[in-house]
Amino acid sequence: MSDSKPIAPLYLKLVLTMAIWGGTFIVGRVLAQALPAMSIAFWRFVAATLCLFLLLWRSPEGLRWPTRSQWLWATALGLSGVFAYNLFFFFGLAQIPASRAALLVALNPIMVAVVSSLLLGQALGRRRWLGVLCSLFGAVTVISHGDYASILREGIGQGELLILGCCVSWVIYTLFGRSAMHHFSSLAATAWAALIGCALLGLAAAWRGELNSPLALDASQWAGVFYLGGLGTAAAFVWYSDGIKAVGAAKTIVFTNLVPVFAVLSSIVLLGEALSLPALLGGAAVVGGVWLTNSR
Repeated sequence: MSDSKPIAPLYLKLVLTMAIWGGTFIVGRVLAQALPAMSIAFWRFVAATLCLFLLLWRSPEGLRWPTRSQWLWATALGLSGVFAYNLFFFFGLAQIPASRAALLVALNPIMVAVVSSLLLGQALGRRRWLGVLCSLFGAVTVISHGDYASILREGIGQGELLILGCCVSWVIYTLFGRSAMHHFSSLAATAWAALIGCALLGLAAAWRGELNSPLALDASQWAGVFYLGGLGTAAAFVWYSDGIKAVGAAKTIVFTNLVPVFAVLSSIVLLGEALSLPALLGGAAVVGGVWLTNSR
């Protein structure tokens, strides 16, 4: 019983982390319909960068200027996991419902597992390959609305392609991140990557003429920005990292199966989005496949 006491609060924090990440789809969907996508992404990471550097400053390692090699790794992380991911995320959410986007982003662990197997030689085994096929079948079901021939007739919609771009960006970020962790801590890597990605997002938004003034955002929009940046990025990162340190990556990543569940339920309750039977069945196949692939 004594061993279970410290684990229960940790699992609660992991569940709350998944609920927060599920909520980012709803908040992102609302903001993407009111503001330019690049402006939302920029202000999100202004808030996230401030929070992350505050955490880094208060951490035992403190603030340290990166070395040349650390700058290179931080730039790679910022380009893939911050700049590219968030452009795909917000442009995609401007076009498709939050629930559909969440079900597709649930493919992230599957794509990471497949690419790791192909490029890094990490064997998956029959059980995990079954999970990969199950998730891919679920994703095709969600994309096609259950009409599989429509993909051949009409192709994949632009919104779905953009959200799949999120998955590709996350795979690249994860592969870079595994190597980057040999050069500096996960908190420092995330903070400097957020800073670089934030600068790139700001430059791109200004170049496109989409950089909203801070005064142009109302109170509810600023609340959404700080939810995405403060909770969805900084706080969730710390709690997720705590989980990896305490119980390992294998057990922690299984909790990500809850993200689409929270996102879909929240989109139905808060946004009034309808969830079709093909989307429900496809989403269940995606989540089940992720569980098969990542469980031991």
